[in-house]
This record gives sequence, structure tokens and C-alpha cells, in this order.
Amino acid sequence: MNSAPMGFVRELVRSDVRDLTVVSIVGSMAVDWLVASGKVNKVVTGLVSFEGFGLAPNFRRAAEAGDIEVEEYSEHLLICRLQAAAHRLPFVPTKAGIGTDVLALHPDTTRLETDRVTGEAYVACTPLPIDVAVVHAHAADADGNTRVDPKLIWMDSDLVRAADATVVTVEAVAPRSSFTDAPARTTYPSFVIDAVVHAPWGAYPTSNYPSYTHHEDFFEEYLSASRERDRFARFWDDRITAPNDQADFLEANGGAATILAITRRTT
Repeated sequence: MNSAPMGFVRELVRSDVRDLTVVSIVGSMAVDWLVASGKVNKVVTGLVSFEGFGLAPNFRRAAEAGDIEVEEYSEHLLICRLQAAAHRLPFVPTKAGIGTDVLALHPDTTRLETDRVTGEAYVACTPLPIDVAVVHAHAADADGNTRVDPKLIWMDSDLVRAADATVVTVEAVAPRSSFTDAPARTTYPSFVIDAVVHAPWGAYPTSNYPSYTHHEDFFEEYLSASRERDRFARFWDDRITAPNDQADFLEANGGAATILAITRRTT
């Protein structure tokens, strides 16, 4: 619901890419679009939902029908797997998951072990390799130094550190001096970023706190349309895939009136 790279995802669903494995610690509209487009074979996640709006309809249908494979973890177990990949470790230990049925779902990736010194039980979370991470942020410079403003409030950094390559879409491309003058505000340094894409309003229809909020009308209309196959097909074409670029996409979903409605105003 917050800072998803929706502009990138929209272009992905319009492309010829197929057979994706999607890793999303907590997924929402981005995962649902990718599943709806038929481009996903597998989703590795802790949760996919629209939060207060309900479940993600296309993901739910595909999971229930067995059209996609779902590899499910708790959030913390999944984060530990990403941390193991990021630090090039054979596993990262945690107490999370002990006493639950989750471990039995993935005995090869979350192993219940006992420390030989203390005798304490722990879960060994093995590395989860990520080919490419895609995240959205507020600003980056031409070198790839990236800033989430005012601070990172989600778990994207675990994906970035675990990935072989990272693409960041940003609201603005900032001068290099804005990073060298305030290095402590850099969220991702240039050496972990492989490509920067200028994508104003690139998180829409999700939010990009504190600049703009999610678009409630889009979520509600998307959910309503998803109840009928033909109606959703029209919504998918008219509102998501047919627009040629981001400007046309915004215009198809209310244009200036929508931008004004979702922009957060400071006092």
C-alpha cells in the first residue's frame, strides 16, 4: 500500500515477460497486477492483501485455483532468509516460527535446529537469492544515491541488500550535492543501485508517504470490477494497460482531480 513501484510494474504487465517468481515480504496491488497479467509462476511472501480494503482478488483466485505456487512464511522468517542472502551466510537464526506449522511447509529453507553449546532451539533460515529488486523512493542522483524521505518506513532495504541488482524508481532526480551535503540522509548508497528511473507519481495508486496517499477510489473500483470477469477485463484495459505512459495512466484515472485529492498537504 505504500511506495510500491507501480509505474515499473505497470510497464512489466504490458511487456512480454513471463514465468516470474515474485518475492514480496508484504504484497498488495503490485503483486495482484502481476498475477492478473498471467506473468507469475510463484509468489514468495508473508502476506498479500489490500489491508483495510480486503484481500487481493486476483492473487486469491490464482492461489485457490492452484494457478500459481505460493511459498508462504511469516514476515520475520522471510526477512531472515533475505538477511542470510545479503550477508552471504548459510543461515540466519531466529526464534520466530518455533511451535508453528510454518516450518513443516519448507523444511529445506527453515530448519529447526539446536545450539550445541546452550541447548536452545532456533530456526535456521537459509538464503533467499534475489535476481533483481525493484523499489520506489523519493529522490536519487545520477550516480544512484537514493533517499527515502524522511526515512525508510518499510522493509525494502532487506530486498535491496539481498539482490544481485537493484532498480530504483524515483519521484525526482536530485543534484549530487543534495546527497554529499547530507550523507546521513542517504537510504541506499550508489554501490547497491544499478539503475535509476525517473517516475513521478510512480507509486500511484499506492501511497508515497509523506508526499501523497493511496487512491481509495481506485482500490474500491478495482475490487468492485474484479467480481465479474468481463467487467474486470474492461477495467484492466481502460484503466491500467491501455494508457501509453504514466501521464496517460494518471489521466485515465482522474487526472488533475486525482492528483489534488491524493496529495498530502503540510500545515
